[in-house]
Amino acid sequence: MSSAFSTAVALRSEQSGGALSVTDNTLPARWDGPPLHHHEFDEAFYVLEGEIMFQVRDELLVAGPGAVAFAPGGVAHTLANLGDAPARYLLLCTPAGFEAYFGRLAAEAAGEDPPAWALAPTPPVTTVGGQIGERGDVAAATPIAPAGDHFDVVVHGEQNDGRVGVMLNRLPPGATGPPLHHHAFDEMFYVLEGELAFQVGDALVTKRAGDLVFVPGGVAHAFTNRGDRPARFLIACTPAGVERHFARRAAEAEGVAPPAWAMLPVPSVTRVGPPIGW
Repeated sequence: MSSAFSTAVALRSEQSGGALSVTDNTLPARWDGPPLHHHEFDEAFYVLEGEIMFQVRDELLVAGPGAVAFAPGGVAHTLANLGDAPARYLLLCTPAGFEAYFGRLAAEAAGEDPPAWALAPTPPVTTVGGQIGERGDVAAATPIAPAGDHFDVVVHGEQNDGRVGVMLNRLPPGATGPPLHHHAFDEMFYVLEGELAFQVGDALVTKRAGDLVFVPGGVAHAFTNRGDRPARFLIACTPAGVERHFARRAAEAEGVAPPAWAMLPVPSVTRVGPPIGW
């Protein structure tokens, strides 16, 4: 990778019980990217800035801010930034483990020794083709529409053997948010815009754009928007299942029938207290 590639690990394997890792990666302009490859873990890419080209299987896709590309485990894929400006994306890997590679890259760029967690073995990656720029049909890439921000499910469990569900949501200023609750699955929140107040166990914290909160299964939590503008945030749940509830709500709001996968059972959620501030 180019020395101008930069990365920051936001969530590591030992913090998520090995289920999920999150990294914030910036690609330099005219970055050719890795060759076509596959591996056992899933990768979800949320574009934060710029424009990124993806190949997933044989299909070429182009994604700008707010768009999501997904490569399930075992599927050949790659990415590149063929434009004249840097691009930045959030990478979610399920299960975790590959973040150790990014940790080593970050340490090398900083001229430091890698932290102990970054020295862990990383899952194997198998090269199966060339770089995107070697293809002659990049101008025909299909655009990925930006994700919505109201119960928009961008990855569901039927796409990845139930490992992860990913969705986008929006909370208006002053909105109460859900009551204090817990459930068996883990939940990760990444704030994209605005700010959110979270209660996790007995702790109350405020998170702003670029901040992450991870809630292990069984831990009581809630969130609310105490700010003066809307908050947009990304949610990832491991294992998957609760995204079906979001998909049903989105379909109801649009007056359409939910997709078949959304009608499968939803994991139970237990209310244990009031919303924050009540």
